[in-house]
Amino acid sequence: MARAIWRPDLATGISEIDRQHEELLANVTMLRSAARTGQAGMAEMALTFLERYAAEHFAAEERAMWQAGYPDLDAHWSLHLAFATELARRKAEYRESPSPTDLLLELGVWMDRWLEDHLMGADAVMARFLRGNDGRTASPSPRAPSAVPGRPSRV
Repeated sequence: MARAIWRPDLATGISEIDRQHEELLANVTMLRSAARTGQAGMAEMALTFLERYAAEHFAAEERAMWQAGYPDLDAHWSLHLAFATELARRKAEYRESPSPTDLLLELGVWMDRWLEDHLMGADAVMARFLRGNDGRTASPSPRAPSAVPGRPSRV
């Protein structure tokens, strides 16, 4: 199974978001490698990082969309929520499994596919809007604690 690795066609043109996407993909690769080589501690660290970092990244994206008045914010937020829900389900399954290595490998494959599909699809559309908004390149604010006022946290 091919891994989703950072490559130019995944770029949104928004440097902070691209940097975060690259970091997410690198850590999915680390999760899969650690699971494949039996490094349970490393796999656990990667999984914990990915869960936290995905939530932070989604919040940054959602903030940028909200600030720019992105019309498909609700649909995009729903995709993020679905990811977080599925990740939590799979993480719970992993914790209770007699064969956690197989589940970690499956989790890595799922994350690869989801991230690549999301980057090439919903994020590409969102980025085109953000880049075209008043001719500026959007830059998500790094400090706000929640993505969008009134929205619950996903993870």
